[in-house]
Amino acid sequence: TIVAALPFATVAWRSGASSIRYRMATSVPASQDADDTEALAGLPALSMRNGQLAMEHGMHQEVGWERRTGDSDVAVLVYADKIDNPVMEAMGSPAAGSSAAAAAATPLLYDPASGLVRAAGPGFSSSGMQATVQHKLPKGNQIRVSYANGEALVLASSQPGGQPMGLTQLLASAHARHAQTYSISLSGRLEGSGTRWRATYRWQPEATITSVASFSQDAADPYLNLQFRQPVHIRRDQSDGSGGFEMLVNLRNLLAEGYRPYLLSDGSLLVFAQDQRSFSGGLAFSF
Repeated sequence: TIVAALPFATVAWRSGASSIRYRMATSVPASQDADDTEALAGLPALSMRNGQLAMEHGMHQEVGWERRTGDSDVAVLVYADKIDNPVMEAMGSPAAGSSAAAAAATPLLYDPASGLVRAAGPGFSSSGMQATVQHKLPKGNQIRVSYANGEALVLASSQPGGQPMGLTQLLASAHARHAQTYSISLSGRLEGSGTRWRATYRWQPEATITSVASFSQDAADPYLNLQFRQPVHIRRDQSDGSGGFEMLVNLRNLLAEGYRPYLLSDGSLLVFAQDQRSFSGGLAFSF
């Protein structure tokens, strides 16, 4: 219901191997590295503003050109975005969430189980371009290289005099800054075991705490990430991939890059990042 309430549209004109496309969207998509088996993979991100839930959304428009051949794919597009309630995510244990009365007024959505906190940043506009080249390698492997520029949110570069600052003051320092991002991804399948794997690395200035080109449909997660999907066949007749179980492993931001620590006046520490380092795994089944 939430996604259906956020309209989108795509129009494309094709001529041979080339196509020109216009796309409009209002829901910020999950990254390409997001696990599509998770219940929240297709839902908009939520945060908190003045004690109330805020949903990340906006208005995205793009015009792009793409050329696909048997082994390669080249795409270039220009876009213009307006983003409302961009999610600023951090790791910590803010004292503001220690009482029910304080929690009602806190600007943070706090999960005590994981230690993750989210706040809604100021809305901003962004425009830029994206370019992507993808090529098939031998034995079913693929390589993808991409570039994008645009605006992303940053916080205060330093704490005045090295002194702690209040949470409200810190969040109020968020503002948009022009940035660039580069990414490379490799993917494929291991012969014999059938293991599908994907390795990505996306560089973006460490000062930025939100992504550049947030509405990109195929953006990799920040920094170094690894994914593995291993099919588990109970019967021999499932070896064609028609059913059975899959073991999933997802490793994100393995090198813990892009961390921005801030000491608050209440003595708590918040560490902002585009994506926190995390490890997840599980089983998926089809029938």
